Amino acid sequence: MNKRISIVYIVVFIAIIFGFAIASILKPDRDISAIENRTLSQLPRISLEAISTRSFFEDMNQYANDQIVFRDEMVSIYQNQQNSKLFNSMLFENLLRANKPHNPEEGTAIKDSRIVSGLVVTNHKWIMPVTDKVVHTDKIDESTAKLNEAVKFAEARNTETYFVFNPSRTKALMHLYPEYLQTDAYARSKDYFLSKLDPNINVVNIGDKFDSFTKAQLEERYLETDHHWNIKGAFTAYQEMITQISNKSALFEDTPLTLNDIYVSQLTTGNFEGSYNIQINNAVSPRRADRTILYEPKVPFSFHNFEVINKDGQQTVSSFKDFYGFKKGRSTYSYGAIYGGDRRKIAYENPKANNRLNVLLLKDSFMNPITPYLAQHFNKLTVYDSRYYSEFSLKKILASEHYDVLIIAFHDDNLFSDTYNFEKIAGN
Repeated sequence: MNKRISIVYIVVFIAIIFGFAIASILKPDRDISAIENRTLSQLPRISLEAISTRSFFEDMNQYANDQIVFRDEMVSIYQNQQNSKLFNSMLFENLLRANKPHNPEEGTAIKDSRIVSGLVVTNHKWIMPVTDKVVHTDKIDESTAKLNEAVKFAEARNTETYFVFNPSRTKALMHLYPEYLQTDAYARSKDYFLSKLDPNINVVNIGDKFDSFTKAQLEERYLETDHHWNIKGAFTAYQEMITQISNKSALFEDTPLTLNDIYVSQLTTGNFEGSYNIQINNAVSPRRADRTILYEPKVPFSFHNFEVINKDGQQTVSSFKDFYGFKKGRSTYSYGAIYGGDRRKIAYENPKANNRLNVLLLKDSFMNPITPYLAQHFNKLTVYDSRYYSEFSLKKILASEHYDVLIIAFHDDNLFSDTYNFEKIAGN
């Protein structure tokens, strides 16, 4: 190679390196990555004190990685490569499993599985997170201590309290993982969590009902490319929830709706935007993904008063029909679009209920499809999602008016998170 060509190579190489750096500096920083469905790192605070710490350089490295120019395009290329047949990281696992006998009740026969950006794609249909094989006892101890304190405070105010444990998708569908990723850590974590609760807490363990289903029946109750259950799973949980609370309560007695009260149909049009699928550049075709079941009550839900406060504190929805349910004619659908999405607060008032109970519900996103069904059974149901409050105090809410019943409902893979921070007032 002559000297002139060598110089050209060097100049081109330097131009590429510094070109990327300069372009990354000049372009505006982004807050989120749509292709990964996550928040991107921002420029850390620069000071003499900050740069003397190791964490500053780690934060700066993450910032540079997140804000580099053409990042989405490079991530997309990488994800497509991981999802291709040529680069199958689980090739030998699939070959060894290919001829195993299979019972239909055992659910999906795994013929292909691959890891794409930390998510397991099975049969080009199911998307699951890579499993965590650790029981995080310290974090669970913190969560249960906060939960025990919250329940104790509520009970002292003569508020009947229930902790509802909904069955998470990861634990319920563990059979969809290749064997080397399967673990009993989720079951052990749940058992440890329950063991740390005060014995007098009324636990409504929906997982006991789901444990009676075959693996095939469990698959019918969860979305394929999203981390939530579908309406069939949510409706099953609602029925069990009402039944168990009615059996335990001194204040409440009622029976849940049945499928005889429901029109059942199937999503057949549009693209389904699963939360996992979005993160890996739609590795599963959105046109084929999650042709999910749709439920519509034969007697439409109606409420005397209805209020929705969005994540940002704004009130932009006044009609329940605009808030909840399948909307015909849309080109894209998601769990949030069909079931109302995550909101700070939802308030239902239903004079047609057979009681005058005032009920408070603290929940995570698994409860989104269920809240209007629960509202059929109570005179007033107020729903809070504390994740969307910078300051939140359950004690203040309970002190502001009398609630007959408090329901705290989380899924059993949500064992330590901000949802257990029931007192976020500054200084606590």
